[in-house]
Amino acid sequence: MKLRTKAIVLSLTFVFVFFVIRFLDLERFLRINNEVLRAVLVSLVFFGGLAWVLNFRVKGVRVLTVLGHSAFTVFIQSLFLELIIFQDASRISEKTISLLILLVWGIVIYFLILTVNILNISFISQIPLGQAAKASSFVYYLFTAYFAFLLILKSGADLPVKLIFFIIVISINTITTFWFKKESSKQLLTESGAVIIFMLTVFVLLVIWPLPVELASMFLIIIYYILLGLGLEQRETTSLLMRIEYFIILGFAVVFLLKLSIWGINGTII
Repeated sequence: MKLRTKAIVLSLTFVFVFFVIRFLDLERFLRINNEVLRAVLVSLVFFGGLAWVLNFRVKGVRVLTVLGHSAFTVFIQSLFLELIIFQDASRISEKTISLLILLVWGIVIYFLILTVNILNISFISQIPLGQAAKASSFVYYLFTAYFAFLLILKSGADLPVKLIFFIIVISINTITTFWFKKESSKQLLTESGAVIIFMLTVFVLLVIWPLPVELASMFLIIIYYILLGLGLEQRETTSLLMRIEYFIILGFAVVFLLKLSIWGINGTII
């Protein structure tokens, strides 16, 4: 069976499984939140299905960085759909809206599978589509990171719990992203550690900052985009225009952060 055919089969199977288990009460069997259980199940299905699509040839650390990271992003997206998107749907239109969203998500999953396949091959050997796959996956993982930040900030968990989940998300995504640069373990951990610590500091500040969680998540993703962009570029090849672009984006983000935050009654900084 050709890879594209396998990708279509996995996408359809994935959407079908997700749609079916949405109407099952799994919580009574395992005493765990239904939404979390569904997200775990569909991510496991995707993990196994992706290994099948790639002919079970993913070995070693790539099991974590290729298969594991992809399944983790699916887990986050599933939670996002369950806890935020589907929660706002009315009961009458729930099935219709769910089907439409799942149809779009199935198409996204299909392209994710093709992208992961190219990334897997490009890590072993240089191929023309390798750079394009890295660029598209970079954008895809940024969107997923935004979903994760939004989920964490919207949760009613205590700050220490939020910090733990944030560290898990940011560590997995950052280390995996930098891993594709094929650098030494020392350099990988150094660059990833710097990004993680900086992001953790920004996260703590935004938790106490009087800003809607949607905007706080957007500010987080802007900072994350800049840090990852700088980390993925070699210092000697980072153009002046790119640095100017990052500074302009950061400047606008800071202005909006100060403008949209509310201190006290009708109080803003600028």
